[in-house]
Amino acid sequence: MQTLLFLLCLLHSLNPTYPIYASICDCNNMKIRGILDFELPYYCDNEKPETQHLPRMPTTYTLVTKQKPAATWKGWTCRQWTKTKKITGSFWIGYFDTVYSQETILITPLECWRMVNDKKCGDNNMQTEPTGLSFAATPTGEGKWYAIKEYQTLNCIAEQITLRQEKPDSPIESPFGLLNTTQQEGQFIQNQNTIVWGERTTNSSYTQTLLKEKGYLEVPREPESDNSSRLYDISRQIKISFPNKPDKDIVPIGHKVVGIPLTYLTFPAETTKILYEMFKNTIATGLKNTNLATPVCEDYRELYKSRPQRSLL
Repeated sequence: MQTLLFLLCLLHSLNPTYPIYASICDCNNMKIRGILDFELPYYCDNEKPETQHLPRMPTTYTLVTKQKPAATWKGWTCRQWTKTKKITGSFWIGYFDTVYSQETILITPLECWRMVNDKKCGDNNMQTEPTGLSFAATPTGEGKWYAIKEYQTLNCIAEQITLRQEKPDSPIESPFGLLNTTQQEGQFIQNQNTIVWGERTTNSSYTQTLLKEKGYLEVPREPESDNSSRLYDISRQIKISFPNKPDKDIVPIGHKVVGIPLTYLTFPAETTKILYEMFKNTIATGLKNTNLATPVCEDYRELYKSRPQRSLL
């Protein structure tokens, strides 16, 4: 009985607990996030009105870029050095002092090219290796009593290297550091290395395909203020925003990707037609409501006023 009374008193002394209430996001209204999402994240924004969209439209797409990668090209680095064997003969018969030394020879760019083309190190043939050419030898010879004898050999190495340049006005990157010169110079001496390279070809109309995949479009039923649409690729976790206005800088017709310079989306003809109609209808509405000569309206008058009107979907 005493135990029961003790337990009742103990329970009565404990502070009561209350449930904790917290608001959570609506998980039935998921927002896709991916590696190419260029919008700031938002969470439980219940006051933001939802944009009405047309039914999601499956489509294929191609993501291309006109950003030129860093230019790279092959070159050669050449070095020459002499190895010397110096023997000093003592007055005492049979005693010789032998000293080996090495000295670097700075060669000209012309001598470097001659070494590469002729595969010669002085009068000796150079050995071909996976990364270049080389000739290495140690001088040999005997000493003489009470005399100084010196023997020398010429050693050479020519290695193929990769040079890199981000922009035409940027320094050239090499395995030996930055070269403060231009590609047109074709040569540079860095410390004890003579570096040479030939002509580098460039492609002024560079375009590279980054992706060619399937996804779906989310096109607003009523054009948004920025007249844009979105592409989703769930398999790659990609969300890309782009303007409906076609871009003249890419062939075939493409749309600039928001947030990535010189990057474009291209679509099949039927998808491009729908996006064009959305853009044209938006501009046509603007022309009816205002007579202002805005850049967008001028673009429309210049590029699209002669084309027949079509209805969206």
